[in-house]
Amino acid sequence: MVSTQILQRSVLFVPGSEQKRIEKAATIPADVLVFDLEDAVSIPEKTAARQCVIDALKTSDFVNRQCFVRINGVITDWFNDDAQAVAELGTAGIMLPKCDSVDDIIQLKNASNGVNLPIFGIVETALSVLSAADIAKQMQSNDSLCFGHVDFASDMQLNDNDASKGAVYHARCQVALAARAFGITAIDNISLEVKNELSMRDDAVLGQHLGYSGKLCIHPRQVDIVNAVYTPTDEQVKKATQILKHWDEAQKNGEGVFTYENKMVDLPVILAQESILARSKVITENSK
Repeated sequence: MVSTQILQRSVLFVPGSEQKRIEKAATIPADVLVFDLEDAVSIPEKTAARQCVIDALKTSDFVNRQCFVRINGVITDWFNDDAQAVAELGTAGIMLPKCDSVDDIIQLKNASNGVNLPIFGIVETALSVLSAADIAKQMQSNDSLCFGHVDFASDMQLNDNDASKGAVYHARCQVALAARAFGITAIDNISLEVKNELSMRDDAVLGQHLGYSGKLCIHPRQVDIVNAVYTPTDEQVKKATQILKHWDEAQKNGEGVFTYENKMVDLPVILAQESILARSKVITENSK
C-alpha cells in the first residue's frame, strides 16, 4: 500500500529560468514544486537556470516545502551537472524526464554521487510505458512514477493527445498499475486546459479513478482544483468513520463481514476507509 503520509496531490512545474515565477511559487499552495530545467529552459539559458534554481532553494522561502528539480535527460549534455548540483544541495528531489529504463535510474543514482534523494521518474515514451513495471520495481518507497502524455502521444505519432482515450489512455492506466504494483506513488499527467475549470476537474477525477494519488500542474490556477479532487470530502470522511465503527462492532462479535447501506463490507473495504481517514488527517495537519 502506498503511504499517505506525504501529500503529493498537486505537483506544480515552475520555469527554472524565470526569477519572478520562482519567487511567486513560494506562495502557491501546491503540495510539490518542481523547478524545471528541461522543457521550460532554452539551450543558452541551461547553466544559468540551474544556478538560479539552486540559489533559490537555498533560501528560507522553500525550507518547509516539498521541492524537486526536473533535470535534463540522461542523453543530454547537462544531465551530469544537473544531477550533481541537486545532489550537493541535498534538500530537493530529482525529477527525471524520458525515464525509459531501469538503466536511466541507475545512471541518475551514479550521477548523484550516491546521495539518496527522492525521484520522480516521468514515463513519456512508448519504450518507457513498456518498461514502467521494471522501473517502478527499481524505485524506493519515497519515489514516484509520473505520466507525461504529451510526449508519449508524440512518440506514438498520434494526431490526438487526449489522455482519456486511445493509446494515451491505455498508457495512462499502465503507469498507475505499475506504480501501485510496487508500492510507489503514481502522479497523473498534466491537463493542457488552463481556463476551463470543469474540464480540469473532470481530467483530475478521471486520474483519481485510475489509481493516481496526485496530478502534474502547469498553471497555478490548476492547483486548488487538483487539491480539492484529491482531498476526501466531508461526506467520505463521515461514511468512513461510520463504516469503521460498525467494523469494530462486527469484530467484537466475531464477524469478518457485515452489510452497510445494503452493500457487503469486508477487509479490503475497511482498508480503503482507513486510507481515506489517514489522508484526511494528514491534509488537516498540513493546513494548520
